[in-house]
Amino acid sequence: MNYLITGGAGNIGSALAAKLAIDPSNYIIILDNLSTGHISKIPQIENVGFIKCDVNDYSDIAPVFGRFQFDYVFHYAAVVGVQRTLDNPLKVLNDCKGMENILKLSKNTGVKRIFYSSSSEVYGEPFEIPQREHTTPLNSKLPYAIVKNISEAYCRSYYQEYGLEYTIFRFLIPMGQIKVRILWFLDF
Repeated sequence: MNYLITGGAGNIGSALAAKLAIDPSNYIIILDNLSTGHISKIPQIENVGFIKCDVNDYSDIAPVFGRFQFDYVFHYAAVVGVQRTLDNPLKVLNDCKGMENILKLSKNTGVKRIFYSSSSEVYGEPFEIPQREHTTPLNSKLPYAIVKNISEAYCRSYYQEYGLEYTIFRFLIPMGQIKVRILWFLDF
């Protein structure tokens, strides 16, 4: 299998790459512009490659899809960090272009499924406690959360129009906890 992980020099993307790389028949390409990710996090394993690339720039990412035949794409690239997203709202909004690029290129190159890293921030301020996915309205007001909402809508639209399958992850770090727990439930 060939995998693409955007934002793969971050915590979650690099952990996923290391997990996928355990199987030597998997080939993983990591894309990252290194604005917040670190090259030191990228697994130094034979079946993991790295390309410095900005997914928000079509001319930067299109050749990558042209060179590799990806089976699955994990789209984790985004402007992250509370203060960074508040200080740079236009950069955050540009992440919508990255989602559009990923979906368009995936549809045109035969990718089987997109896995998108969204956020529990899509819910905005709590409407009810505990929040429930099916009854809590999406009432986000910050650019970061709005981009996540728009990107989720892009995924649903590409599925409806073109049959491009997707899975959305809404990662949540409970208050008071610093670590991120990733559940490895993916069964290909």
